[in-house]
Amino acid sequence: MPLPDISNHPSLNKERVAELIEQTAHDSSLFARLYSLFKDEGQTLIKDIVEGLEANDRSVLHDAIHKVKGSSAAMGASRIYELSSTAIGICRNDGDIGDLTELPTLLATEYASYCQEAKQYLGQR
Repeated sequence: MPLPDISNHPSLNKERVAELIEQTAHDSSLFARLYSLFKDEGQTLIKDIVEGLEANDRSVLHDAIHKVKGSSAAMGASRIYELSSTAIGICRNDGDIGDLTELPTLLATEYASYCQEAKQYLGQR
C-alpha cells in the first residue's frame, strides 16, 4: 500500500484551527503554544521515523507515526494526518515498510507547509 496522493487535501484545516482558537474565547495564545509544540515535536518524530526505517523496526515506526497522526488531527494538519493514517495502516497490517521510505521527506515538507500557513493565526485576539 503506497502513501496517498495528498495534493487534493488542504495543508491546514481552517475549521479545526478556528475551533482551537474559539476554545479560549478567541484568544490564539493556546493555538500559539500548541503550534510551537507541534512544530518542535514534528522534527523529533521525523527523526524517530528515519531511525525506525534504518533499523527496520516496525514498533519504533508505529509509535512515532501514531504520535504524528494524533497531533496532526488535533492541529488540523490535514495532509500530515492523511500521510500518517496510511503509514499507520502499513505498520499495523504488516505491510511493506519499504513503502514508507519517502515518508520522512514528505512529512518534513508538509510540516513546513502547515507551519507557514498556520502563522496567520498566531497572535490573533
